[in-house]
Parts: sequence; structure tokens; C-alpha cells
Amino acid sequence: MVSVIIPAYNAQAYLGECLESVLAQSFYDWEAIVVDDGSTDCTFEIAQKYSALDRRIRVLSTDNKGVSSARNSAISCIKGEWFTFLDSDDMLYPYALRAMLDVAEGADVICGGCERGDTVDDTRRNVNNVRHRVVSGAEALKEGLYQTGIQASACAKLYKTDVFRDVMFHADIRYEDLLYYCDVMIRASQVRVIDVPVYFYRDHSGSFVNTMSSDRLDVLNVVEMIEERFRHDAGLSAAAHDRRLSANFNMYGLLSVHDRDGRYSEVKKRCWEVIKRYRFASLLNPEVRLKNKAGILVSCLGGVILALVSRLVYR
Repeated sequence: MVSVIIPAYNAQAYLGECLESVLAQSFYDWEAIVVDDGSTDCTFEIAQKYSALDRRIRVLSTDNKGVSSARNSAISCIKGEWFTFLDSDDMLYPYALRAMLDVAEGADVICGGCERGDTVDDTRRNVNNVRHRVVSGAEALKEGLYQTGIQASACAKLYKTDVFRDVMFHADIRYEDLLYYCDVMIRASQVRVIDVPVYFYRDHSGSFVNTMSSDRLDVLNVVEMIEERFRHDAGLSAAAHDRRLSANFNMYGLLSVHDRDGRYSEVKKRCWEVIKRYRFASLLNPEVRLKNKAGILVSCLGGVILALVSRLVYR
């Protein structure tokens, strides 16, 4: 069995489509655990309706404590040999679970691809001869930090329950996926990566990555924590260093666009100091992606120029 964990907060607009995508799976031995995180709309009623239609769907109800707490509540009671995460406004492609399970033997984690958009392409219903590659957990972690291969997200992956049941999300901080990815991959022995998308990320205006809020600044603390964690690891320290640089570039750019009243001017200043201190090591690192190196070269023209370019990119 595969346990599909679905945290849901005020998700009435999309939860039905999300659950329909689970019901449409070509692999049938699954359970879905919907965690209603203290919603104030009809999320709980929608989840209950689907649970009444299919016993494989279970519904938990909690006080509103955030997505990390909701996921942890579900992890504590999963029944499947494997588990995966699905956000309530996203969808799985119909072949998702089968495609990942077909290459699962011997692996601790299976990683699929992720597509994003506002309309799902639901035409790929038969996937045969899916290609895959095998990497170690450390290699997968390195790819995720460099952002060059596997996406460092909790979603679009299967996790072996008996290996990761006790790995929980960090509560009270956003960008919890990145921390969870590190916690999982540092423990994984073998990771298999398939070459097809299994997860559809709905790109809508209300999603976390498409809105600017103080919560988004949590990434600066998260990448600093990751850098400190791997500071003495010869294989991962440079990757963690570059991931911190990348996050500071991203926040500098977003604040250049959205912080018109200067509320976060001190944060922006700290981002600029990190960029200046870290950029040349990443520029000389052959494993750093070209996008980061382009940002570094622009930053050498000065903070004002970087802010102007950011307004073109992030507007």
C-alpha cells in the first residue's frame, strides 16, 4: 500500500480535483489521508464526502497549526509500505504511483518529475518503459541543493515507511520542504529517479510561491541552518554554500520589487552582504548552475543594477 498524505487548509476550490486525481490512479492499493488543518470553509465537508464514497480516503481534523503539523499528524498513522505527499491544490498524474513503484525495488526514495501550470495536461495515461537512474542519498542531496537535477521538494516522491516514519517536518517555519528533503536524503542509501513527470503543481495567484509575505523570508534562516549543518562535510559544504547564495539572490530580487516602503530594507541589506561575500566561490565552482552564475555577474555591476534587473525578472 501507498499512503498519500494531503494537508488541506481552506482548500474547497481545489480539493475535489486533488482527490479525483488520486482516485484515478492506475495503481489501486493506496490510502489517502486528508488532514483538515482547521479550515473555515467547506474543506472538511468535501473530504468527508469523498471518504463516504471510497473507504481508502481517511479524514483527520486538527486545529490550525500549519502544513508541517498537518503532515506530521498523518505520518504518525500511515499504514502503507510507502508514503507520498500531495498538496490539496495540486494533482497526481494517473500513472504516478505505478510509475514510481515499478522502479522501487532496493530503493529508499523514488523521485519523479514535477510540472507546473494553470491547466493540467491529463493525456499521458499509459507510461511504459520508464527510464530511471540510481544515485546515493548524498548525491541526491547535492543535486537538490545545487538545483540541477532532483527538485528539493517533499512532493513528487515515494518514501519507504520503515526508513522514514520517524522523520518529521520542522514546525513553525516555512520552506519546511527543503529541510525535510535534507533530513531524508542524508539518511537514504539508494535513490531512484524516473524521467517522467508524476506531479502537477497548480500555479495560481494564491499559492505560497506566488505571493510575497514575511513567511517567505524564512528561507534565509533555513539555508543558513543547512549551510551550518554541512559546513564540515567535504562533499556537501559547497552545495549548501551555493544554495544559501541562491536564496539570498531570490529574496533580494523579490524585495526589490515588492518592498516599496522599505519595511524590509535591513533584510535586503543583509541579502546583499551575503551575495557579495559568497558570489565568487560559486562563480568558480563548476557544479553551480548557469542561472546562478548569470546572477553573480550581474551583481558585480552593483546592487542598484541587480535591483533593476530583478524588477524585470520578478514583476
